[in-house]
Amino acid sequence: MASRFDILLNDNDVVVTNNDVVLVESDDQHIADTINACPGWWKENPTDGVGVLRYLKGKNIQQELAKNIKLQLKADNYNSSPKVTYDNTQTLNIDTNVSL
Repeated sequence: MASRFDILLNDNDVVVTNNDVVLVESDDQHIADTINACPGWWKENPTDGVGVLRYLKGKNIQQELAKNIKLQLKADNYNSSPKVTYDNTQTLNIDTNVSL
């Protein structure tokens, strides 16, 4: 699969160089958006999104969250084997293990 490109943002501001917007590879941003977004956030793709914040108060959510991430990224043509863990400060860590 070819890399995806999008407009470069800096603190949610569009970056302009020589009176033109700057395009950059956006796979990392696209993956992060998919994990953060809840289903229904985007009208054109109403079922897209994991909604990771909904999982944060749950217990033993690693397996369910990893499965949902894998399904959502597969729908976007990414091959993924996510690993969801907590560190010793109880911070949620997500390694998407995406291959492009």
